[in-house]
Amino acid sequence: MKILPVITPPEAQGYKSRYEMHLEKKEQQDEEEPAYILSEFLDDKAQEYSDDDVSFGEQYKNLEKIYENFAQKITVLQEQINKLNQNPIQRHLQLESSQAQFTDVQVSSLEQSLTVEVEHIGAKKYKNSQQQAQIDLLVKQLGEMQTEQAAIKRQMIEMIVTEMKKRDND
Repeated sequence: MKILPVITPPEAQGYKSRYEMHLEKKEQQDEEEPAYILSEFLDDKAQEYSDDDVSFGEQYKNLEKIYENFAQKITVLQEQINKLNQNPIQRHLQLESSQAQFTDVQVSSLEQSLTVEVEHIGAKKYKNSQQQAQIDLLVKQLGEMQTEQAAIKRQMIEMIVTEMKKRDND
């Protein structure tokens, strides 16, 4: 069996470099702009109060950690939902395109995977309904996590506002 080289078209190579440029630009913007959890003013006040009051600082830091933990979980869930919403062929192509070089086994498996498989209509509907049920469950979890994250953010704001009122009265 003769192995044919995998050649990517120039437009695909250009897309990749533009995508990489986009990622680099985004990383530069992230470095230039400080990440505010609440707002510049409220984050500054929280830092000021944390420096003055150790108890406030510990409580606020714990809320920040919880908030960031929810943010990470939300990102993971959104990625899972996006992956499940993709067409199965796109998912397969993304997995295959992530491999830089192909061995004999990989080329033959790629050729086999490109053949169209006839699937029973009932089996296809079952797969689609199972996938949609999984997506619905993840969307529900995502909504719950976003609600909990908003509640944490509300607690952080209330904590700062309460401290502001307390200091204004003193």
